[in-house]
Parts: sequence; C-alpha cells; structure tokens
Amino acid sequence: MFYSDGILKRSDLLLREGVMHGFSTRLGGVSEHPFTREMNLAFGREDPDGTVLRNAEIFARALSGGSFGADSAVCASQIHSAKVRYVTEADRGDGYLIRPPAGEPGDGFYTDRPGVLLTVRIADCVPILLLGERDDKTPVVAAVHAGWRGTVSGIAGEAVRRLAAEGVSVTTLRAAIGPHIGECCFTVREDFRDAVTAARGAGFASRHIRENGGSLRADLTGMNLEILADAGVPRENVDVSPDCTACAPETYHSHRRTEGRRGAMGAGIVITGKDTDK
Repeated sequence: MFYSDGILKRSDLLLREGVMHGFSTRLGGVSEHPFTREMNLAFGREDPDGTVLRNAEIFARALSGGSFGADSAVCASQIHSAKVRYVTEADRGDGYLIRPPAGEPGDGFYTDRPGVLLTVRIADCVPILLLGERDDKTPVVAAVHAGWRGTVSGIAGEAVRRLAAEGVSVTTLRAAIGPHIGECCFTVREDFRDAVTAARGAGFASRHIRENGGSLRADLTGMNLEILADAGVPRENVDVSPDCTACAPETYHSHRRTEGRRGAMGAGIVITGKDTDK
C-alpha cells in the first residue's frame, strides 16, 4: 500500500532494513515558477540550474532519511527505451552534479552497491522501483522510467531479467509502480493502438486499449503489470499507486494536462549499506 511520508509517497511493499525509496510529488521544493513549483527535478524547464540542484538535494535527503544528497544520485538522459544499465559508486552525481550526464542515455538503472541513489524523472510516465535479494540476503535494486514506448518495449521485464542475472529470485522480487497518468486521462489515437499492436500483438493491445466515452484510452498500469507477470513477478509482489498524475494538478506534474508546461517528479531507491562514506 502506498502512503504519504512528508513530501514523498512510499510503498510499504518496499520497506526493508538497509534500503530506502520514495516517489516525489510537486510539493516540498523551492521552485517558484508557476509551471514548475514547488518540486521540479528536471533541468531546462523554466528553473535556474541552482534551483533544480536544491530540489535534488531536498529530494535525496528526504528519500534517504538525511543520509545522502544529490551528489549520490544517478540519473540519465531519458530516451523512452528499454535500456537498463548497471551503475556503481563511480556514477554518483551523474546527471545532477555532472551535466550533461556522462553515462549512456537510457531509462533504467540497477545496482547492488550501497550509496548509489538510482533516480528517474517522470511527469505522467510510469516510475517503477524494484527490490530483490540474493540467497545471502544482500539487496539488489532497480529504478525504471516507463513511458508508453518504454512500456511496450518491455523495460519492466528487462529490469527483472537484469536483477535475476544478479542472483535475485524473481518470485521474491518486489516492485512498486508509482503515480502516473491513469486510463481515465490517457486518451490515444488509432496510430497509438497500431504501434502497440506492432510491438506486442493484437491481444495485448486489446487488453489495455479500450473505448470509453467515444475515446480510446490506454492503461499503462495494466500493461506494466502484465509485463512484470510475464517476467515471473507474482501479482501480490507488485504495489500500484492509485494516483493519476493528470487528475491531481496541485499534487503532481502532468505533461499531458499542461501540454508540456510543467516540471518533473522523481522516483528513487538506494541501498543504505553500512559503509557509504557519508
């Protein structure tokens, strides 16, 4: 179940000693522009760079209980792909303190290293955080940004496969799908349905794109749940936020609702570990 914890949303399914996570809203930051207030975690959206960095510091500290700041965060140039890459301590600060990001563009990260705060940015797209354990109980975590293209390309399944390759038992892996645009607000056209059909088949498209009130509406939640299930993750191991970003403009940034005049939220997860030089 999702719950509010200060300026963040968290999932009780991901609560574990030695790991912390969170999904930001648009609240609790220092942005003053009407499009980006208050918490904007993306550069190039009306805010001075210094404001974005201050927001990133607030977000990182809130997420980690004060243990880590923006210099521990890793983010990438997001390209609506299924690319998920491994990162370590050497990547900390990339995308915030190091700009433009030095790492390869993509839409997901995974790590088994303490003190590496995996971060993705969203404003209607689907943020997914994953937590698994090896047989020796050491954690491995992942964070992915699943826009509709990344969703139908199977980025959620790719993240599961990467964690499995690290020795995580898929049947014990847990995932939290954070706030994103819901089927209630995600109207699409026939070319969208055609693209989903081409990528994942007519059956998949028919299950997750439906007519409602004379419009086609796409269900990104259902798509990602099916992809996670196909990858072997039990449904009871997946928590889903009930919030639609487009329905709640005072709480969330929404690209669709504002026609792009918006900031961006963040979703992140970090292994706190015992020795993180903090």
